[in-house]
Amino acid sequence: MSWPGFRSWFGDASGTAARLRASIAVCGLVLATAGLIAGGANPANSALPPKPEQSYYMAVEAPGQGTVHLYAEEFGKGRPILLLHGLGASMFTWRNLIPELSRNNRVIAIDLKGFGKSEKPFTQAYTPYDHANVVLAFIRKRGLKHATIIGHSFGGAIGLLATLRLNETDPEAVRDLVLMNAPAYEQPGTAFVGFMKTPVVPYVALMLSPPEFSTWLSLDKVQADRLSFEELRGYAEPFYDAAARHALITTARRIKPRDVERLTARYPSVKQPTLVIWCENDRTVPLDTGLKLVKELPRARMKVLSDCGHVPQDERPEAVLQLIGKFLKN
Repeated sequence: MSWPGFRSWFGDASGTAARLRASIAVCGLVLATAGLIAGGANPANSALPPKPEQSYYMAVEAPGQGTVHLYAEEFGKGRPILLLHGLGASMFTWRNLIPELSRNNRVIAIDLKGFGKSEKPFTQAYTPYDHANVVLAFIRKRGLKHATIIGHSFGGAIGLLATLRLNETDPEAVRDLVLMNAPAYEQPGTAFVGFMKTPVVPYVALMLSPPEFSTWLSLDKVQADRLSFEELRGYAEPFYDAAARHALITTARRIKPRDVERLTARYPSVKQPTLVIWCENDRTVPLDTGLKLVKELPRARMKVLSDCGHVPQDERPEAVLQLIGKFLKN
């Protein structure tokens, strides 16, 4: 079975029985995983992340979480740009954007709590509010002012939530926003998130299957031929750690905010200029989500990219850079 074929089958799964059937497929395909992924690889893609000018761990205090150590890398000088990756990813996802963005800006990439090289506590504190409070604490401790927040998928939702909170206490912290394929409203639920909510099985499946396979599932609907095996391995590296697998599963299980209606009702209060970038063919967070969001953010504009699934920074990096560059200039 090809990767696209398996993805189609897995993506159509619904209900507990279907998720269990999917988990059996995960375990059953363990031995074939590396060869199947490699078969869809595009060797023309580079997987090398840029070298930072400085890298560090920062200890931040977040409500109900104590001290959390976040890993960060910085590039270039100028106005600050904070990069927030999506669920199941790390700052590795920004490797194609950082060199150009850092020419005239100070780019700060962080690994969210529980992901990449950041601390991965074995707790249940992985709700959107928990993640946003950690990001908010980082922004304050780093002393960022007039920053641009660029967030992809879950990172976009976290960036928007952090901005809502900062606008109440530090209105000069965030200058503008770039939100890419961000699940800003309650979603019907992807097969991946549904699978993660299955009791016990996700821990067993992720432990037995190669991290490259687990990463492929979390990236979900990214167009397979846009990622080489080396790039997939770059995404997968953190998931050799049991703590990272716990963070992924717990975040997915707790991904719905407890007061989603009250939260989304506050979107019109966001006065920052906002660029909303969406992939036309996104089946993970459908285009309708972006169309709704751009209507509720008073200073938002939207650009839709064709030939693109859910990860525009991997699938259409040149187009994304062009859109962001024009937005920042204006």
